Amino acid sequence: MAYNLRITEYAAEQLDNLVYYLLYQFKNEQAATHLLDGIDSVYTRLEENPLQFPRCGDSYLDKKGYHEAVIPQMDYMIIFNIDENIVNVVGIFHQLENYPQKL
Repeated sequence: MAYNLRITEYAAEQLDNLVYYLLYQFKNEQAATHLLDGIDSVYTRLEENPLQFPRCGDSYLDKKGYHEAVIPQMDYMIIFNIDENIVNVVGIFHQLENYPQKL
């Protein structure tokens, strides 16, 4: 079964901010490219089978049905839920962030 990917405005804004930070504050184009490639890879996997990713480690988000996908070789994760055949990406966070309070 193929899934449709829906990126919320909040998640898109977070990604823009992360890329901006890596490019202009951290001055690391390679890290920004690596992050974008990793996100693209996870998005492809979400469209194929989002259930391959575990439920959120946070009990509150887990009860609400959220999953988390770690971006390979990065300290970032994508938080999403599944509604029939639609995968809703609701946030992109650094693993050290208190992301449950930001959703």
